Amino acid sequence: MKNSAFKVFKRDANSNQKRLRKLGQTPGIIYGEFLKTSIPIQIPTFELEKLLKTNNSGSIIPIELDGKTLNCVVKEVQKNTLHEILHVDLQYTKPNEVIKMRIPVRTIGQEALEFKKLVLETYNSFIDLQGSVEKIPEYIEIDVSEMKFEDKIFVEDVSIPEDVTVLTNPKTLLAVVNA
Repeated sequence: MKNSAFKVFKRDANSNQKRLRKLGQTPGIIYGEFLKTSIPIQIPTFELEKLLKTNNSGSIIPIELDGKTLNCVVKEVQKNTLHEILHVDLQYTKPNEVIKMRIPVRTIGQEALEFKKLVLETYNSFIDLQGSVEKIPEYIEIDVSEMKFEDKIFVEDVSIPEDVTVLTNPKTLLAVVNA
């Protein structure tokens, strides 16, 4: 999803992260092969939550820092047991850079299964991919509407764009149709 740049601010790496969170800020870091050093950042928590709701883990997100726009992908979001965001890791990417990403798998057509009194049991909801940042999809969509009882979906059954390598074992089970 393309949107305007999300504004983040540099922070002192030694700053008290609990205090930042109490002030409505979430600590994070931007790193990448083409940065001289990692950049400790803080982002307003409400902005981060908006960013995470409107983008997938594979989305290229424009981040504004000190008047410069950096294209980044979300690599990790750390949460506590209450699902509150504690920290975010962003990876800076250059155009055509080859990166590794964990991409979510989405299923469509589950209503057709429910109509047949079947249910889709999900075992893995992500696939690890490597490729050019522009070629890796934001998510992988699988249509399950035509599946029957005990049909299985493995990683090897999923259509992946050309020039993108699957890092997950092809025999990994993604889902099974059960009654």
